[in-house]
Amino acid sequence: MSEQPDHETLDLIEMRRQLTALRSKHSDNLLIASLLNRFFVKVAFLVKPTDLAHEQYLRSEFERTLTKVKEIAARAKSD
Repeated sequence: MSEQPDHETLDLIEMRRQLTALRSKHSDNLLIASLLNRFFVKVAFLVKPTDLAHEQYLRSEFERTLTKVKEIAARAKSD
């Protein structure tokens, strides 16, 4: 798979910022905080993805984590 010239590099600093903000927002929900912490550990010390496949994996995991957070938060509101 060739990298496209307009391919935007994954911004790990922004990803960590969003994870930290979400964790603060949901600090009262242990399940969400734990989920975010587990993913945060995966990206905490990365400088950049090792290759395109790793970058795609990180993007996918980030999106999946955000989806899970939304689902958990929605269930918590309905309880």
